[in-house]
This record gives sequence, structure tokens and C-alpha cells, in this order.
Amino acid sequence: MSARIVVLGGGPAGDVAALRAAQLGAEVTLIERAQLGGTCLNWGCIPTKALLASTDLLRKIRRAQEFGIEVDEPRVNFAKMMSRKEDIVARQRAGVEAACKRKKVEVVHGQGSVASEAVVVNGKRFPFDFLIVATGTEAAGLPMLDMSQPSVITSNGVLRLETIPKRLLVIGGGVVGCEFASLFVALGSEVTIVEVLPRLLAGIDSRTAAQFQKMLEKEGVTILTGRTVKEILQYRRDGLVAALDDGTKIDADKLLVSVGRLPQTRDIGLEGTGVKIDNRGYIETDDYLKTANPKIYAVGDCRGGLQLAHKASAEGGRAVENALGDKPIAMDWSVIPNCIYTHPEIASVGLNADTAKDAGFEVKAGTARVVGNGKALAEGEPDGYVQIVADAKTDRILGATIIGIHAVEIIQEIAVAMSDALTMDELGAVIHAHPTVSELVMDSAEQGEGVAPYLS
Repeated sequence: MSARIVVLGGGPAGDVAALRAAQLGAEVTLIERAQLGGTCLNWGCIPTKALLASTDLLRKIRRAQEFGIEVDEPRVNFAKMMSRKEDIVARQRAGVEAACKRKKVEVVHGQGSVASEAVVVNGKRFPFDFLIVATGTEAAGLPMLDMSQPSVITSNGVLRLETIPKRLLVIGGGVVGCEFASLFVALGSEVTIVEVLPRLLAGIDSRTAAQFQKMLEKEGVTILTGRTVKEILQYRRDGLVAALDDGTKIDADKLLVSVGRLPQTRDIGLEGTGVKIDNRGYIETDDYLKTANPKIYAVGDCRGGLQLAHKASAEGGRAVENALGDKPIAMDWSVIPNCIYTHPEIASVGLNADTAKDAGFEVKAGTARVVGNGKALAEGEPDGYVQIVADAKTDRILGATIIGIHAVEIIQEIAVAMSDALTMDELGAVIHAHPTVSELVMDSAEQGEGVAPYLS
């Protein structure tokens, strides 16, 4: 008899877990309370990138004269932008549904609750030999805000806007807040970011964060760091007035709350299974993704760590391989690319110059500025740099940070190099095609070794 795998949650972690389990010959049931694809496909990665692609094109059109092309001032059809976004999401979702059908994964829609080695959905029991919990997270609100007001939105609400807000107040200068600020400033909104920390993007190194902030301010975004929203003085259907802790008043059409996400792990029956949940709501697992209950694994955002779709998918596949196999393999979270889809793009992997020093390494860094790259100049994007950091004693690559054109594509090369334990010297010796933006990887590695023809 085939092993019975039940997957609770149909996002990137759950989808991959279900499909991989089916590949391994299990009898699979995938339970999702909303739509397959989860936050990433329906409310996060895919729809936001579709909108950001529109504003990237808009920026290019506005600069067409620099490229020798004369056009009139472009007009934004926001409804068409949103419709295109929905079409892309629908096509992607249909692909997930088709894959489940091909692999004979039973998809059940409804709220699932764990009870006595089964998951109950709408009164029907789905027994399991192994349960993969992939319930994800939801956008967090703030207790001092009335989240029911139409002028207060989260990242979900942004994707349902019918018009472009003239004035957008963003609480939170993390990845989500900065991506939406980059989006709406291009669409003509007056954008203000309020961030409690002393700088934006706390997850990246201070040099890159400072350069990005200057670029965002150059585009017209007002950035108020080290500040908080103290209270809302007035709610209106068409806006609100917020007061900051220093007395500043900000009138906005929409207030976007981007202060993180909360795990969806409570009230689904896990408390009675022996599974341990920490005080923040995240499920505790070992490095093999197994919980305190040997029949239950947890993957993706609901177990904490970096909240990235590709990390979640990797965990989903590994969890079922460990559950069904006889030689479990621990997860390695040391090489996971982290991408920020602002303008310009930012991408990182492993350690950066700050965190490598904090970890006790003697750091050797190699840097190449985008302004010296012919392909980037040809594309009209001269801003940014690639920085690779290595252990000065062994020359092994510890990580990298890229800010600039195609950063989210180029970072993969350095991730592969790290996975293969390459040194900075070995990466710099790899011949790169010319002219390409990815030459910056070779240039930065050579610069770190002191052998770059134009930089050393």
C-alpha cells in the first residue's frame, strides 16, 4: 500500500511537496482553503512582478529620447495593468492545477484541521501516514490602526486598487514597502515611507541600503527613518491624516501597512499533536524539517526563517523525500539567493561585508561598479555595483551583494559558485561572455584578487 501524504496548504511549499510526493509513488491529498499557488502566486511574487514590469517599461519609455527614439508622454491605463496582472496569475495557477491533475494529486478546497492522524475538511477525514504543514503567513496589521478602514491596506489590498493613489503613506521600509514605493512613485504617486529603524532594508548591508535610499529619494520618495506613526487623527473614505511621533502630520489617500507577516499555525489542530509552536507562532522543526511529532513535517514560511518562495519550495521537496526515504538529508540554508525587485534591483546570497565581519571572518572584498560595464551603459542603467566577499585566509566565497540592472538574474551564478565551494580566484578565472552585465561578477572577483585589468 502506498504511503498516504496529506499536505496542508497549497502555496509554493505545499504544491512542491504534493507533486514530489506523487513522483515518489505516494497517495497524495493537497488541502487548500483558497486558491492553489498561495501568497506567492496570488498575492505576492507573481502579481507584484507583473506590475513592476509595467513600471520598468514606463521608466524606459520616459527616457526613450536618450536612446534616439521620440515618443509622446506615455499615459498609464491602470485598469489594463491590473487586468494583465490577473491574466498572468490565472495562467500560472492553471499550470499548478494541471500539474496536480497529471500527477493524480487529489486537491481539496476548504479549511483543514488536524485531528487524530487525519486532516478534517468540511466534516470529511483525510487520514495520513505523514502530514506536511505548509500553511504560510498572512500580512500583519498594526494594533493602533483600524485595519477595516478603506484607506488602510496591506500588500493584498494594493493588488485590488482601482485607481492610483495620489498620496501613498507606507509604514515599513522593508522589502515589501520598498518594492511598492518603487512601483507607485513611477506611476506618479507622492510616496512617503516611515521606518522605525535608522535605515531601510535592514536585511542587506549598510552600504547597499544607503545607496538604494539615495536612488529612491532621487526618484521622489520621501523617506523618514527612525520614526513611527503615533496615531491616526482622521479616517476618511478617501484618505486619512496620520501623526508621527515627532508631531509631523501626513495626509494620504492610502496607508500601506508593510510591517511583516504572521504565521498561520494557530487553531488548525496542531496544539493537540505534540507539534511545538514558538511564541511568535512559527512551527519548530529539526534540520530535516521534522516536528516533535515524527509523522508531521513543516515547511515554508510557517516554520520561520527567510520568507522566500524558492526556499519554501526546496523545503517542500526535501520534507517528503525525508518522510518517504530511508536516508534523510538535512536542509542547507546557507546558500539561498534573496532578491528585491525595486528599481534598481537588489540581490544577495550568503554573507555580506557587514555580516561576514560580525561572524568573525577576515574579509576580502572585490567590487565592480556598474558604470564601467558596457552592456549596462547600452541599456541605460549605469547605477550600482557587484560586491563579492571571501574569507581572506582561504579565499572561499562567503557571499555577494548586487545592486543594479539584472541583479536578480546574476546572483544565481554566485550561488552556484558558493555551492561548489569555489574561491574568489576560481570564479574570476571563469571566462565570461562580452558584452554582458554578468561580466561584473568576473570583474569583481578579479578586483578582489588584485588582477582585474581595468580595476586593479
